[in-house]
Amino acid sequence: RDVNEGRVNAQIVRRIEDRWIGFELSQKLWEVFESTYLSAGRVQTPVLSWIIQRYKEFVESETNFVQLTLENDLTVRLEGVNEGVEEVVVEDVHLEEKEINPLPPYTTDTMLQDASRFLKFSTDYTMRLAQDLFEVGLFTYIRTDSTHVSNVGIEVAKEYITDEIGEEYFVPRKWGEEGTHECIRPTRPIDTGRLMQLLRDGVITLARGLTRDHFRLYDMVFKRFMISQMKATKVLYEKVTIDTRIAKAEIEGYVEILYEGWTKLRNSPLRKLPKLEKGQKIKVKETKKWKAPKVPLFNQGDIIALMKERKIGRPSTYAKIVKTLLDRHYVIETKGRKKLVPTELGTKVYHYLITKYKDLVSEERTRQLEELMDLIEEDKIDYQEVLSELYKEIKKYTA
Repeated sequence: RDVNEGRVNAQIVRRIEDRWIGFELSQKLWEVFESTYLSAGRVQTPVLSWIIQRYKEFVESETNFVQLTLENDLTVRLEGVNEGVEEVVVEDVHLEEKEINPLPPYTTDTMLQDASRFLKFSTDYTMRLAQDLFEVGLFTYIRTDSTHVSNVGIEVAKEYITDEIGEEYFVPRKWGEEGTHECIRPTRPIDTGRLMQLLRDGVITLARGLTRDHFRLYDMVFKRFMISQMKATKVLYEKVTIDTRIAKAEIEGYVEILYEGWTKLRNSPLRKLPKLEKGQKIKVKETKKWKAPKVPLFNQGDIIALMKERKIGRPSTYAKIVKTLLDRHYVIETKGRKKLVPTELGTKVYHYLITKYKDLVSEERTRQLEELMDLIEEDKIDYQEVLSELYKEIKKYTA
């Protein structure tokens, strides 16, 4: 294969810029906070700011909640009220047939988000598991921002879906233009149960053993890829307005599945609702009241989603950034629910950096730099000029 010089140059600039910024600002932190364990970076600082800001919103957003469980087992949650009622009225019902399309296959960021949400894995742990699965040949390349599926990938899906679910459920989808890498997908039409059996029987041998968590991640990626090549599911969709007298609640979900497409392999994320009628009165059988923050804290997956959305960081660095914030004790993770909370140290370091070096570590400047890297990769600007400007910028602030 030809070497892509633009990509090599962009990587050189990214590495050098990381070292310059990291070295200069980390040294300043060592002097001010008298600890050589601290570090600073252009990407980690805006990410730290999101966690600090979200924690502030979390603390300030405490509100009253009431949850009503109706006699048909439907639950209605009300916000900003602290009293219950004995009966509710269905004010409005809208029913329609709706096609629910499957989601695209995983990219690095979406895999990290779902592993955080569903498996409660840290981003760093997920990347290590995924790397193992890539190295033993069970996954395609795991650092990618493309959902594109190659012809080989489509054949893998076709074989599995045809043999295990039914040929009529298979719908080939490319999911976007071809990029540097394709989506993250299994390399063979073998589901988790079959893979475990083949390994046990010695039919397949791998360069390393797999743990339960390897299989859990494999299963998540395998199913997401297979449903991306399956027919849409058709449902009877219901939108309901419930009048509780003290507040109104909007509820939506599906009443029944009219045609099982991809939901033959994975459950629908939609809420299951009973069929309701306008004017229907329903008794309340249980009322729960509590106070809690309205704004939720971020978990690791939320941070990865924000990095992708705000164009900061790369598939190869997403997990590393979060791990660094935790390793430096700028942020801690709550037990159980795995939510991110800034520490006093993290808050102090952030305020010092943003006060002294705002132009070096602001979110806007970080995003501009990512765009410059893209231009270098596309051979649209000279990487040496970018390095020269960066050096002057850093020296201006740190001299």
